Amino acid sequence: MILRQSIKQKLMVAIGIVAALFPTAAMPAERITFNIAPFGQFQIKVKDLEAFIATGSSTAELDYYLHRLPPQQVAKLPQLLSTPLKLKPLAIAKFSNSTVGEVTLKNLGKGIRSSTNRNGFYALRGAMIAAAFDDQGLSIINLLHHYPLKTVHLDLEIINQYFEQSTQLAKNRKVIERTWFVGHQPQNQALGDRIERESDLKIPGQYSWQKRTLSYKNPHRHQTGLFDLYQPKIKRSVPVIAISHGMASSRQTFAYLAKHLASHGFAVAVIEHDDMSLAKFDRFLSGTESFPEANNLIDQPLDISSVLDRLKSEPYLDLKRVGIVGQSFGGYSALALSGGKLIPEVSAKECQTQSYSDILLDLSSLAKCTFNQLHQSQVQLRDPRVKAVIAINPMAKIFGSAGMSEIDIPTMIIGGSNDRIMPPFTEQIEPFSWLKEKEKYLVLIKPATHFSFLQEGLGILPVPDDVVGPRPIYAYPALKTLSTAFFEVYLAQQTKYQTYLHNNTQLNNNAFELSIIRSLDQTELEKFKQ
Repeated sequence: MILRQSIKQKLMVAIGIVAALFPTAAMPAERITFNIAPFGQFQIKVKDLEAFIATGSSTAELDYYLHRLPPQQVAKLPQLLSTPLKLKPLAIAKFSNSTVGEVTLKNLGKGIRSSTNRNGFYALRGAMIAAAFDDQGLSIINLLHHYPLKTVHLDLEIINQYFEQSTQLAKNRKVIERTWFVGHQPQNQALGDRIERESDLKIPGQYSWQKRTLSYKNPHRHQTGLFDLYQPKIKRSVPVIAISHGMASSRQTFAYLAKHLASHGFAVAVIEHDDMSLAKFDRFLSGTESFPEANNLIDQPLDISSVLDRLKSEPYLDLKRVGIVGQSFGGYSALALSGGKLIPEVSAKECQTQSYSDILLDLSSLAKCTFNQLHQSQVQLRDPRVKAVIAINPMAKIFGSAGMSEIDIPTMIIGGSNDRIMPPFTEQIEPFSWLKEKEKYLVLIKPATHFSFLQEGLGILPVPDDVVGPRPIYAYPALKTLSTAFFEVYLAQQTKYQTYLHNNTQLNNNAFELSIIRSLDQTELEKFKQ
């Protein structure tokens, strides 16, 4: 079955490339149409857009629409329409023919249709690949040049949902600030003084450590993987912490945290997930490898369990006391191993059929859709060795209320108020409210983003500074302190460190402000839905 799917994907990529290199005489799109009730159908001619890009002049017909946009948006429109996506043509072709790519394009095809009632998936995919191999590259205007039909039909109601989603993210950010960062109760001063008198967990601990690079074998993977083991030089069994990275990261991403935890007496295994790694995405962007497939929803958590299996042969490791730290997709993996259950939804089984009216506005929904296509039954990946978990910017909405409520170990969820990749309300705040486990912590950090805890200087994607936010180096002390205290309490049973988990003012600095939350009431959640 796997071989047959692989052959099918390769054939689809080959067909797309042939179509791009040897195009037929199909005419490009001539018009973009859309309906505005109750006034009827409107259209924009593609040749009018071409002239506007080339000369800046517009026809009376195009002027009718441009005058309804803010002047600053009109000024940027030519560049927006003509700037090509900076990806290799093979990378675009392979992504569009991957499971995740198909789900994404079918989702877009609900708003960009090949007819008034037909999903535009096939037309979009063909045009994307053809434009990518064209000398002009994949831009909006060149996509229209290669669109295989004369008319592009826009469903404004669906497209408007994307704009509403962007507006909602900005609104939620303000709610977070008003609820947990503006006018909140001052911290207990006596508690803060006690922390000041005790050891500073931001600085390295007393133990030296050694680093070794070891291999592991996940039976679901075709090749062995690597992980770095940071082991304190202690002649007794110590708790073990596994660190799982997100997409386009590596085992270097959280090396700074591993070294810190090892200095405080924990053995730390930092795992390289080859199919989600920095090297994998580098090869994908160069067009030499395919985009990661949906089976990583199962395989990445199993990478962690496979590493724990490998560690059975190493001395002085207590595998009955295991903690996990995961970020982004690694945060999802950490929650899955902690008991989070993936449950297919009956209402989402047909999530990419033409009759399915909803659109998928976030990564969790897209991932859940691909999971629904792969599995017909519930999947429980719980590893009983795991006794405590920290999930940073996790993709948690995918579990739903029923799946998250299965987690029954001490849990800390960390979210950034300005995270545009895994928005904090839908992916961290609401999923936190679904937890039934009493020993739980929600840490919200302002103005942290999806990149605030990653090692600086390792990324391959050109992420704008405003998306990265303040320099991550200023967020490291808070994560070092929280993770050390959390695992001291719940793995090493050192309850004296509990004080660090109840006071956040000592962790604030000029770049970041923290709020540590133990529970949510319904009125706080309702603020996000008003």
